[in-house]
Amino acid sequence: MPYPIFLDLSEKICLVAGAGEVGLRKIVTLLAHGPGRVIAFDPGPQTAAISALLAKHPEFTYMQHPLQPKDLDNAFLVFACTDAPTTNRQVADWCRERNILCNIADAPDQGSFTLPAVISRGDMTLAVSTSGASPALSKKIRSRLEKEFGPEYGCACTLLSRVRTSVLALGRPSRENRIIFRALADSCLTDLIRTKDQAGLEQLLKDTLPIDLHSRIGELCDDLFQNH
Repeated sequence: MPYPIFLDLSEKICLVAGAGEVGLRKIVTLLAHGPGRVIAFDPGPQTAAISALLAKHPEFTYMQHPLQPKDLDNAFLVFACTDAPTTNRQVADWCRERNILCNIADAPDQGSFTLPAVISRGDMTLAVSTSGASPALSKKIRSRLEKEFGPEYGCACTLLSRVRTSVLALGRPSRENRIIFRALADSCLTDLIRTKDQAGLEQLLKDTLPIDLHSRIGELCDDLFQNH
C-alpha cells in the first residue's frame, strides 16, 4: 500500500514532459502549490494557454524540445505526460536511475507515485485514494465529500489559524489551549460561517476565548465573510 504524504514544493524544481491537455493540467496544479520552478518540455508549438501561464508565473519555463536525461539535473519530481507511452516509460526509467519522484500519466502504477482525488478548501485539503484499484470510486467519494465540506471549511481554517496564533501568544498552559481549540473545532463554527451569521460567530468566540482576546474578536473575523 502506498505511503500517503503531502509535499512542500517551495524551492523545488518540478518537470513536466509533455504540454498537451494532460500536461497542462499538471502544470496548472503545480503552479497553484508554490513550487520553486516548473519547467515543461514539449517539441510542439507554444499554445495560447502556455503563453498565458508564462505571462502570469515567472517561476514557469517552457522548453520547446523533448525532455532529455540532462534536463533532470536538480529535479525534485517529474510528470511524464507525453502522448507516447514508450517515451513516458523512458522518462520514468531515467528518474528511477536518479531516485527522482515520477508520475506516469497513462500508467500511474508504473511510476513512483500516484495522485489522489483531491478537494481543496483554503488551507484544508482532503485526499482520497484507492491505491489505483478504482479511480472511479475515488472520484465518487470525492464528489460526496465536496457536498459535505463546502467553502465554509476554508474560511474556518483561516479563522482557526488566526485564533491559534493569538491564543498561543498569551503563553497559557498547553492543556488549557487544547480545550479552547477542541471546543471551537467541535462547535457550530462552520454552520455560522456558512449562513454568514457574523454576530453569532463573534458571540461563539467571546464565549470560548480568554477574555484577553475579546477586544480582538472583530480583527480575527476580519474579511472572513468577504472570502466566503
